[in-house]
Amino acid sequence: MRIPKVRAWVTFPAALLVLIVLAVAGFVLFRDPPVEPFEPVAWDPPAALTAPAVIAAGDIVPLTGTEVDGPEDLAVDEGGLVYTGDRQGRILRVDPATGRAEVFAQVGGRPLGLVFATDGGLIVANHGVGLQSVTPDGRVRLLTAAAGGSPIRFANDVTLAPDGTIYFSDASSQHHVGTLGAVPSYSLYDLIEGRPHGRLLRFDPSTGRTTELLTGLYFPNGVVATADGSAVLVAESTRYRITRYQLATGNADVLVDGLPGLADGFTRAADGTLLLALYDRVTALDRYVLPYRWARGLLVRLPQSMLLDEDRPQAGSILVLTDSGDVVRHLVGAAPAAANVVPYRDRWLIGSLTGDRIRVMSPPA
Repeated sequence: MRIPKVRAWVTFPAALLVLIVLAVAGFVLFRDPPVEPFEPVAWDPPAALTAPAVIAAGDIVPLTGTEVDGPEDLAVDEGGLVYTGDRQGRILRVDPATGRAEVFAQVGGRPLGLVFATDGGLIVANHGVGLQSVTPDGRVRLLTAAAGGSPIRFANDVTLAPDGTIYFSDASSQHHVGTLGAVPSYSLYDLIEGRPHGRLLRFDPSTGRTTELLTGLYFPNGVVATADGSAVLVAESTRYRITRYQLATGNADVLVDGLPGLADGFTRAADGTLLLALYDRVTALDRYVLPYRWARGLLVRLPQSMLLDEDRPQAGSILVLTDSGDVVRHLVGAAPAAANVVPYRDRWLIGSLTGDRIRVMSPPA
């Protein structure tokens, strides 16, 4: 039977569209992934937990003063001066009263997590370098660059236990500056692949020994010790959860599951609660990509410019919770997202992975 002309003209554009889609998909699939081997695993993300929400966006404002290229984490010394790292491998010292910044030390790599040790040295978790210490006069010393027979590729966040022991995350042995180069986000590639390439490490300053505590973690990021020193909490960014490691027994369990975003820095507020910085979940990823291996394989082969855009950074939120995992409140609407939230006198300082300002906000009543 002859097909009427009207139907033919309707069918032709549809067929052409299908051919174009197939051609594009074929072209993308023939591209090599950015990191090999790349073996994606399907996973259905859990529903996001709900908590009392407070709009925080209007309360976050830039700290007046010098621009800082990517002030990811922040640490405050006894004199009230603020320290942060930048993407040029420097540690800057900032006076919050004036906003003026000066170079405190050149540490190389990409300094991320910061915390002051009991001896006054600044401990630096440095992506691409390892764990470092900087003396008060700016001298840099490498504390450790390997653990368990493997190099520390992605030192990320760091915390100090009450006894002075240092705990820190090594986010990924697969997705780091050595394999991907300089990109705005490494957790995205880790999320798309869906395999556990990270670990939790301990450094003992008295012996200089570095120990693996947990391996097979999903992009471990923020770490914090409980107030009583009995456990270390580590946020697994690409599994939307917080894992608790019991120091006395070596046992680990999931403390909080279904976080409403990809976790970044973990700190403790003046009132004893914990502050966890989050990047908002992307609904399309959760629904249409993460549950399917083929979708993950397709997405990772797209040009980097289509996946990561520094000019349009992800929004985020701040989760306030207790050591036992009870959520107190959820501060939403932070744009761009906070990478870390650090108490400073009666305010919170806000770090940023790719922004150019340290920000500040008043804690909610």
